[in-house]
Amino acid sequence: MRVGFVVGQFPMLSETFVIGQMAGLLQRGFEVEVVCNGISDYNFADRRQEPLATLLARTRDWWGAAAHLRPAIGRLPPKLYDKASTALDISSVARLNACDVIVAHFGHNGARAARLKKWKRLTPPIVTIFHGYDVGVPLKERGLSRYNDLFEHGALNLTVNDYFRRVLIEAGAPEAKVAVHHMGIDLKKIPYEWKSWRGATLQLISVCRLAEKKGVEFALRALGKLRADAPELDWHYRIIGDGPLRPQLEALAAELDISGRVSFLGSLPHQDVKEWLKRSHAFVLPSVTAGNGDVEGIPVALMEAMAAGLTVASSRHSGIPELIEDRKTGFLAAERDVETLANRLRFIAEHPDECERIAREARRKVEAEFDMQALDDDFAAILSRFSRSRLVA
Repeated sequence: MRVGFVVGQFPMLSETFVIGQMAGLLQRGFEVEVVCNGISDYNFADRRQEPLATLLARTRDWWGAAAHLRPAIGRLPPKLYDKASTALDISSVARLNACDVIVAHFGHNGARAARLKKWKRLTPPIVTIFHGYDVGVPLKERGLSRYNDLFEHGALNLTVNDYFRRVLIEAGAPEAKVAVHHMGIDLKKIPYEWKSWRGATLQLISVCRLAEKKGVEFALRALGKLRADAPELDWHYRIIGDGPLRPQLEALAAELDISGRVSFLGSLPHQDVKEWLKRSHAFVLPSVTAGNGDVEGIPVALMEAMAAGLTVASSRHSGIPELIEDRKTGFLAAERDVETLANRLRFIAEHPDECERIAREARRKVEAEFDMQALDDDFAAILSRFSRSRLVA
């Protein structure tokens, strides 16, 4: 069975879950084609290794040889841009029509394919996976009407959490065409290792892009309150990642008088990130809805931390409560609730033994519901059904 993936720029370091899903299908005997909105020149360390070597060999830009025109076409007025871009999209139709099913990651890519389906240019069924930005931002701007063609002509819309499923149905997607399919992690690569901080410095860590929705500002404010309320507690907070908010966050740490306990490590190679996680006790990610509406799905970073035995502190945001149950598999505060988050972090600092029980339950939660191997099996079964139904039709 041949699956055509429709994605944005490919490959993307921030979207390794897309590569992981493609690799899962390859391992199960599927053929994979990729049509993307620009082939990235990022120097992935494993670019010449599997599965990327195979995937890149089967990757084509939507616009083929005309891809170099993308910046100029992007400057056209909206109506003229739509006509020009659609005409160029048609150059990839033959490649996609040779597939049994189309998988579009992110709603806007699904809508792009659905437009060709509407015009009877594209024949395979379209399965679209919604992740977060593609739900929150358009919902904030003017609703999800931009997906009307996709809701009508797409075969299935998969959401990474139940919150998004409800939002799509409320926006007009037929309920029978919407289902939840979680992203997952490779548990074989993440051994569980509990480390107590009794009698030691509590090592806190965040690994994320320093953008508004990650909520690092509120982690810092909560730790500033913790320092004021319980100065005797011994902790250190490391932030791995870069982004537009880094200067403001560094200034905030200084303003809160916690710079001596906070380290901004910037972007690090994957192996270095793994080493820092091994040295850490608790993972902090108090995500929030950004001003432009951007939201999380269910952050893979939280799944990985829970699998590894770290205690997690996060927020009641988007699909995160589907992963973390407060005081049972981790700790939650409302979005931007500095006082509650500070209290949760204080509890973590003062109760390592109770956190060990919570960490064990967190690993079980991830094993039960976010195991990549099981989810890839489910996804392969979903796609196979579409292939069979197409043969019958």
